[in-house]
Amino acid sequence: MGHKLKKRIHIFWHFYFGIMCSIVFVSMLTITYFSHIAEDYAIKAFILDVKQVVSRFEHKTIQSQQIESHGLKSKVLDGQQAKLFLNSIDYIDNIEGIAIYHDPQRDIYISAHEDIIKDRLLIIREIDFEQEFSQLSDFQKKEVLFIAEEDALNEQFQLTFVFSFVVTIAIVLLILLAWLKRMLKPIEQASIDWREGNLSSRISAKSPEPLYSLSLTMNKMAEDIENMIEEQKVMSYAMSHEIRNPLNGLSLSIEILARQHTFLNNDVTYAKLKRYAGELESLSLNILTLAKVSNVDSEAVFEKCDISNTIGARVDFFVEHNPNIDFEIAIESDIKLKGLPLYFELIIDNIVSNASRYTNSAVLVSLTRQANTVELTVTDDGPGIKSEHLDYVMMPFSRLDYSRNKVTGGFGLGLAIVNSVVKRLGGHVQLENNKTCSGLKVTILLPHED
Repeated sequence: MGHKLKKRIHIFWHFYFGIMCSIVFVSMLTITYFSHIAEDYAIKAFILDVKQVVSRFEHKTIQSQQIESHGLKSKVLDGQQAKLFLNSIDYIDNIEGIAIYHDPQRDIYISAHEDIIKDRLLIIREIDFEQEFSQLSDFQKKEVLFIAEEDALNEQFQLTFVFSFVVTIAIVLLILLAWLKRMLKPIEQASIDWREGNLSSRISAKSPEPLYSLSLTMNKMAEDIENMIEEQKVMSYAMSHEIRNPLNGLSLSIEILARQHTFLNNDVTYAKLKRYAGELESLSLNILTLAKVSNVDSEAVFEKCDISNTIGARVDFFVEHNPNIDFEIAIESDIKLKGLPLYFELIIDNIVSNASRYTNSAVLVSLTRQANTVELTVTDDGPGIKSEHLDYVMMPFSRLDYSRNKVTGGFGLGLAIVNSVVKRLGGHVQLENNKTCSGLKVTILLPHED
């Protein structure tokens, strides 16, 4: 059965966005890592400067709260003051015997030393450049401005580098994926042609490996299938034609024999012989019909047909010959489609005859026009078909009655003929069991152009 393909995101875009997200993630991870390293470096530099200031206190060379030449400021606090001060800042770690803190409000590092001055706490901290810039010497001011400008340039360089790297990779990947998509386009087009029945279509094998080998393999597969189908067509035509000649002779002989010996008209064996000849003739006709409608190279010229009248006339025939079945008919008038009248007759004859054979009491026939399609629906209230067999019954000679008893069914060619005809008309067949009651619902969808 035909199925409409759902529109999905191309696999190339999955690859593209997946790779780009990975690159962006790695870039952000790298920036975070180097930011962490820079923070560790700043703490180590702060500790080196603190050690030099502490050494002066240990030698009692200074006892000042002024800004040191290292860009640090020191002060001494008593016990209660020290406790309050330490509670207001965040403890980081004890590094090389020095307790390191961070003031989140001013974003500066602070060290606390208990054993330098007896019963007092020595505090050494970085300068708050925003609030204490005026207290710096001219040289320190220039140095601070130079460092700030250097940090800004480094940060700008890092962001520019990361942005340029991501954009460059994105463009290169886009070009590569576009090239790969172009390489796969012939394979995609050939697969569409094959799905539509054009098995003579071939893939232009100009792609690099492994697409080259894939193209050759798929071309060989299409060629083998095309040859196999062609052989089946030739065999079907030949078998049908060759069988019909002796069958016609057999039927004629049976009729002549009955006329010469009138007592045979009441003979059971003669009746069976006549019935078997009729079944063989019907089988050969069905095989020939299937072979003709399955031939995609047929030179038949489609014309606009009033399928409302065609289907209505065929349904009236079944209504007349099946008085015990309640037919419910809903056929929209003046629906015209391109095709052959024979094709539409084959469709309605096969599906309505099946419905009439298996229904319990009623058959619903509906023909409606949608936006871009025409929908033909035939529903019966018979036993239906098991869901696992719905695809199987579309195959030639498929029979759910494995005894092949003609009392319970035909040759298994009816739905196969319908499927082939509908494909020739560019439509597809849907089989489903009734959800509200028992029975089978056959839906034919055919393309319609205003």
